[in-house]
Amino acid sequence: MSGIGAVLDIANGALASASYGIDVTGHNIANVNTVGYSRQTPVQEAKEPVLYNGLLMGRGVTTSTVTRISEQMIENRLMMQGGDLAYTSEMEKYAKTLEGIFTESASTSVSSLLNDYWNLWHDVANNPSGAAERIALREGAALLSDQFQSLNGDLKQLATDLTNAISPEVDKINQLTQEIAQLNNQIVGMEITGVANDLRDKRNTLTAELAKSIDVKSFEQENGALTIVSAKGCTLVHQDSSYDINLGGVNGDRVEWRNSAGAVVDITDHISSGRMGGWLEIRDEVLVKVQLDMDSLAGEFIWQTNQQHSQGIGLEAFGNLAGDHEAVAPAAAMGTAGSGMAYGDRIQDGSFQLWVYDMNDAVAVPGGTAITIDADVTSLNDVAAQISGVDANISAAVVDGQLQISGANGYTFAFSDDSSGALAAMGVNGLFKGTNAGSIGFSDNIGTNSSKIAAARIQNDGTYSSGDNANAISIMDLQLAETTITQWSCDRLSGNMQGSFRATIDEGYHAMAGSIGAVSAGISKENTFNEEMVNSTQQIRDSVSGVSLDEEMTNLIKFQHAYSAAAKLINTADEMMVTLLEVR
Repeated sequence: MSGIGAVLDIANGALASASYGIDVTGHNIANVNTVGYSRQTPVQEAKEPVLYNGLLMGRGVTTSTVTRISEQMIENRLMMQGGDLAYTSEMEKYAKTLEGIFTESASTSVSSLLNDYWNLWHDVANNPSGAAERIALREGAALLSDQFQSLNGDLKQLATDLTNAISPEVDKINQLTQEIAQLNNQIVGMEITGVANDLRDKRNTLTAELAKSIDVKSFEQENGALTIVSAKGCTLVHQDSSYDINLGGVNGDRVEWRNSAGAVVDITDHISSGRMGGWLEIRDEVLVKVQLDMDSLAGEFIWQTNQQHSQGIGLEAFGNLAGDHEAVAPAAAMGTAGSGMAYGDRIQDGSFQLWVYDMNDAVAVPGGTAITIDADVTSLNDVAAQISGVDANISAAVVDGQLQISGANGYTFAFSDDSSGALAAMGVNGLFKGTNAGSIGFSDNIGTNSSKIAAARIQNDGTYSSGDNANAISIMDLQLAETTITQWSCDRLSGNMQGSFRATIDEGYHAMAGSIGAVSAGISKENTFNEEMVNSTQQIRDSVSGVSLDEEMTNLIKFQHAYSAAAKLINTADEMMVTLLEVR
């Protein structure tokens, strides 16, 4: 082709290329606010020249393709940081909720109620026979028990809320992976003849949204399809197939992945990013640690109080008494794990003194009777047998794993000088029942009969006085007595590890509450850092792939002028053709 025909061909190509440029520019302007959109640009190339009269003559321009201006490394980094931000953002929200549960500003906080509890013992010590002081102590101890139980319920509810949040997120993840698999199929089909720019942007956006839910790593295959794997290397998307995750396990709170063969893999403890990772971190590490620490603290508080209380006596001896703690195997040695006693490991070799009083409240067995305890030998049944052998009017038996003691014919009984810890371990003559924050409560043996509160101690001859405050003082002194406080560290992969430190009960609680605040503050700092990182990377991404209206307006003017020039060229060629035809 030569001459006027070549000019027309060149002008036609220029016109088409300018038109493509305007179309692409308009597409960019239209998507200036579209999330995840990468600006596009037409790639214009000179056509292959032809030989004409010994010269290589150019044939104009063609638009070979339309490309996305995108840097996948930046996209991947933004996706990863978005997952980290979603992780810490959710953790921060629930950590603040947890911190609010343990607020120390309220008068009903455990810290405040503990302080009131010790003060109430001080009041009883000042007036051991006073009904008002005893009733106030009973109510104060009940309030403290209720607050421990309330905290326990709040923790369990928060864990339930987290599990409930995971359920719809699982459905969302499965929907996203299905959509990505469908896009894979469309992209592979369309890119036989070109580049599916808009579909790739959409796939990137969906993958970034997926990363905000759960750990993801993506790899592009040679055919353009994206493979996505999650925690523990489990494939979520491959080519045009997606693999669902579900909630399963015994309690329906475990995240499970199922492959094409139907094999199930529990990935719960390996999810460490996205909203789901944040929820699981709070539920299975932070909350578990707080629960274990609080249970240990409540259990130690119960033990310390009961161990001292069990060696005292109230305004009157007992006619009937049942232990608050049970043995799963009453015939097994109480100090061994086989007995199943909650405080069995606290029992030591020793004895406690049993005092029996007749109907006139006189000592029936002078000097009392020592009930001997060998931690590795003596069973709950053995204790019952020893007690039953003290006096014909005192009998003991094990009923439903609990020691029950009864006096007949007006006979009563009481205890003192326990060097074995068996009384507190059996829950005999304790102030509290239960073993942890969820089960703590005021002992049923005392109930509404505040006269049973053991403020006094039995003397060496078995006598006791309503004005005696020796045991009340000893219990009051527990406020300042250091004990071993169990402290836990929890890790979803490594498991839970038990440690300990020496402190008073109050100090132990303050340490636990303080650690919650420290964890919350640390999460907030990490979340702030992640926000800054996402914002910084987003700015870099926008500078590379974002649409600038100023730039697009410049391109629009450029392509408009090119279009006008190409049209002018066609007009010129037309005039040349008319001139040629007019030559005769």
